[in-house]
Amino acid sequence: MSNVQRVFPGPTNGLINWMEQNFHEIDGYVATFNMKDGTTMTVYDAESYIQAVGLAEIGKDNIHQLAHDDEFITRK
Repeated sequence: MSNVQRVFPGPTNGLINWMEQNFHEIDGYVATFNMKDGTTMTVYDAESYIQAVGLAEIGKDNIHQLAHDDEFITRK
């Protein structure tokens, strides 16, 4: 089961606040960040390659489903 939410109020402080509130529940992650210089940075902590790929695919599928359901909330 997965949950999806856009963090508020801002992209950086919203993410930090969410991580602080859920710190003890996080068991693994894969996150890709768009940097100001136009590059991307992917960071992860996973037990295996399969878990990391699975987490990335879950995120991808959730984003597609939100877009399909017209529930994807853009920043602008």
